[in-house]
Amino acid sequence: MSVVSIEQGDIRGDFRNGCYQFLGLPYAAPPTGARRWQPPSPPISWTGTRDATEFGASPIQTVDTGLPVGIKTSEDCLFLNVWTTNLEATAQQPVMCWIFGGGFLNGSSSMPNWHGNGLAARGVTMVSINYRLGAFGFLAHPEAGCNFAVLDWVAALKWISRNIQAFGGDPNNVTVFGQSSGGAAVRALLSTPSARGLFHRGIIQSAGFEEYASVSTPSLERVAAASQKVFDLLGSRDLELLPGLPSETVRAAAFAASGLNPPAGQLHTPANLQWYCVEDGKVITRGFEGWAKDVPVMFGITSDEMRGFYRPKSVYGHPHVVPADVYTHETLATMARALTHLGTVAIWSEPALATYSRFAALPGRTTYYYRFQRLAPAALRSGLRGYHSAEIPYIFGPMTRRTTWSPWGGPPATPTAEPIPEDSDFNSVDVSVAEAIQTAWVEFARTGIPRSNGMAWPACAESDPQYTAIGDKVEVKRLEIDPVEAILRELRV
Repeated sequence: MSVVSIEQGDIRGDFRNGCYQFLGLPYAAPPTGARRWQPPSPPISWTGTRDATEFGASPIQTVDTGLPVGIKTSEDCLFLNVWTTNLEATAQQPVMCWIFGGGFLNGSSSMPNWHGNGLAARGVTMVSINYRLGAFGFLAHPEAGCNFAVLDWVAALKWISRNIQAFGGDPNNVTVFGQSSGGAAVRALLSTPSARGLFHRGIIQSAGFEEYASVSTPSLERVAAASQKVFDLLGSRDLELLPGLPSETVRAAAFAASGLNPPAGQLHTPANLQWYCVEDGKVITRGFEGWAKDVPVMFGITSDEMRGFYRPKSVYGHPHVVPADVYTHETLATMARALTHLGTVAIWSEPALATYSRFAALPGRTTYYYRFQRLAPAALRSGLRGYHSAEIPYIFGPMTRRTTWSPWGGPPATPTAEPIPEDSDFNSVDVSVAEAIQTAWVEFARTGIPRSNGMAWPACAESDPQYTAIGDKVEVKRLEIDPVEAILRELRV
């Protein structure tokens, strides 16, 4: 057991998997009762020593995906977790703060696929945070405002600034990183003035790019329309009444307005989702007013993002796979492959290319672009290939040939003395790629420059656009335009 003193009082963590871990630390007061749909209030202090060996409650899940969050859910969910190998206040380790994804509808910092011991072992102080989901975090009310989840992220960063030295971290070297909606959160923080100075690097994984060229993009008007549907279902928009409604009643209304069911004649994609961080002129401002020039940003995509949403039959029914559109007949399979490519380009790669152009043109900013293209044996067997979130096990590690593949998150593998099977989920190439990726992410957090195998990644440039390809090896390639990307680029213009 390890006792650390922070601003609110003493906490007792433990030592597991080679590092200290402190779980379930409240960074704000419970956003319940009168605090529902209000900015987060300062955390409450305590006397004595608080136990910090278990995760705090997960946010209320607007939709049940079947993925294990590992702990009960509650509106009282504003907790964070810290992993570190060093408790010396003078250690000045880089800090990495993870914002989980899940469409702003589901997920939790307690989920086992992004525990922080693997990155902490590389000399960083690793933090993961909870925040309000669905209508609890993103409702737009004409009097209360909106973007409450964004204010949660800012509150967590303020807590880090005040307390992270107790865990060996440097409050002046904080990297925020996230995947999917967590990547959109990082992008939003670049335009959040109240977050200025609270983080110093950003990593945007598989979301948070430019507006879509072919479908509508999340906006304040769109969130307001979804919010109006919630008010209609709840029978009121009265701020005296709404905080007293049962959380399950609010969750059900938020689900009904979530956009999970696509409009008639359209396929479901993440672009349909309604609850989102949007420019409101108050919390999130226009452009990049909150983005300091000395804050480098790394961003990228996976090769087959949409495969996570239209899936081959070989993985249907897997305990950690959410049921989705499934294709079986070869003709349908051919169509599905075309659809997944089109969806990957329209929702991810073309918007990311537009972001490349924007970032490269911004004076004084340094940005880096990558594409994750490594296809693990299990990912190939399943047909999911480089699906949305395929890079996660490579980043968080530690990865060995015994690591078990679990699409969209599952419990980490338990090491055994059994012989490694010939058809293992990951092979020696994956272990090497994971080493290169973890090195790049940690080096970026430490210095602002991602490096793999001693090679510095190329920065985005208008005159000679290059990117870092993460395949069977990590290499620099010239940026080329896919034919579908070119068509969408014409639509954007």
